[in-house]
Amino acid sequence: MKLVRIALNITAVAAVAAALAPAPARAQQPASPSLTINQVDASTFPDINVVVTALDARAVPARALNAAQFQAFDNNTPLTISSVQAAQDQNLRLATVIVIDISGSMAGDPLDRAKEAATEFVRSLSSNDEAAVISFNDTVTPVVAFTSDRQKLTSGIAGLQAGGGTALFEAVQTSAFVAGSSKAPRSAVVFLTDGENDTQTSQATSDGSLAAARGAGIPNFTVGFGAAPDARYLQALATATQGQYRAATTGTIATVYADIATLLRNQYVVTVRGLGAADGKDASLQIIAFIGDTPAAAVATYKRGTAPATVVAPQPTAAQAATPRPPGKKSDLPANAFGAAILLVGAAIMAWLLVRWQRRRSLRLAQLKIVEPNIRQAAAQPLNRGFGGATAAAAAAPTAAGTGRLREKGGTGQVFELGAGPSVIGTSPRTCTIVLPPSEEIAPEHLRIWLRDGRYLLHHVGGMSRKTYIAGREADWAVLEPGDELTVGPHQLLFEDPG
Repeated sequence: MKLVRIALNITAVAAVAAALAPAPARAQQPASPSLTINQVDASTFPDINVVVTALDARAVPARALNAAQFQAFDNNTPLTISSVQAAQDQNLRLATVIVIDISGSMAGDPLDRAKEAATEFVRSLSSNDEAAVISFNDTVTPVVAFTSDRQKLTSGIAGLQAGGGTALFEAVQTSAFVAGSSKAPRSAVVFLTDGENDTQTSQATSDGSLAAARGAGIPNFTVGFGAAPDARYLQALATATQGQYRAATTGTIATVYADIATLLRNQYVVTVRGLGAADGKDASLQIIAFIGDTPAAAVATYKRGTAPATVVAPQPTAAQAATPRPPGKKSDLPANAFGAAILLVGAAIMAWLLVRWQRRRSLRLAQLKIVEPNIRQAAAQPLNRGFGGATAAAAAAPTAAGTGRLREKGGTGQVFELGAGPSVIGTSPRTCTIVLPPSEEIAPEHLRIWLRDGRYLLHHVGGMSRKTYIAGREADWAVLEPGDELTVGPHQLLFEDPG
């Protein structure tokens, strides 16, 4: 059995199979085009501004897309697309927080290469863009506040020196707060580290930092540098924020930063007319883009009439509080003067965000089931957009029927045919294609299996307290192989694929 951990760029649905496109640890060419919703701003509801990234089958940004190539839905209801703006063509301002690990392990050539790559990234920004620079070791240091002054940014990067530990979680919280302070129509965090969180002076936690980044609503492009970064955490951070994780070495880091810059330059801002009142309630948004002659889709949840959540500023560490700044050294960023009461409020907000994320994770499958009919509806329509009269349905037809199945071990020995999927397994007769008897150990929607590129993929969606196991090992994402034994609550299910 080959267990594979996969990080999602977004909650994205591949065109026909409604499969989520995996984001590997290193750049690979996807089998089909993909669409990513990076940001949703509903502060001017009913107008909703959606920042998306569209990639073709070669993982190259799709260019020259227009409004006729996009569709939008609120559940199954079509929405009006007011405009589609290419960020590069319209010079839509971008605010980027550049976060660089300067711990002791970065000393020498690693930091030199990282500084060179970050400097070239700054130089690639348009004149309308702005950036901020944050460094971290044992403590998190605001180096340069948001500015369009290229000299100020490059000088700040050039002055970085390595030493100390790695306050990774606190750096993530700080970057979320800083990124959320920008009023630019597009934002991003480019976050580089070569290690794991190893400081005891910070109160920041893994879950709390992920919740803070998620609440900011800004994509994190994380870069795992060298041989020992916390790749699992960096992938989780990218997934939670609709960003992307990339691994880099001293030889490839310049290319990785250049690729991220290219993606950001080629985003689109899709303005959609929403439904209902600006009541602050959750709503579902699906965007479909025809890339070439193939539809790709993405799903997001937002609150009507609200901007992305505001992140509470992180508290200073004990080390930061005890160490005065050198004379004449002044931070460009706002001073963190919150007291104990604010700390309690911040903790409460972080806890609320975590609970909200867990609930959204359990609802994600339902969102995907909603968008699938929309994809089929869009695919059945002739494109008539200069593609020679071809239809998306013909272009996206599955190459082969699925022959996979699950056989219950013991009991009745019932066989569940999977086909091409997606197959939803759980206790809910309303939303599941394979319904199991009610059990406290099984979620209403517990797991999802579908066929993609000749392989069956499994995704556990039942939350943290209800697990899915493969051969006795907890599974989140996995590629299934014949003979794999799945444990779902009290049930033992054997995966077979005679085809």
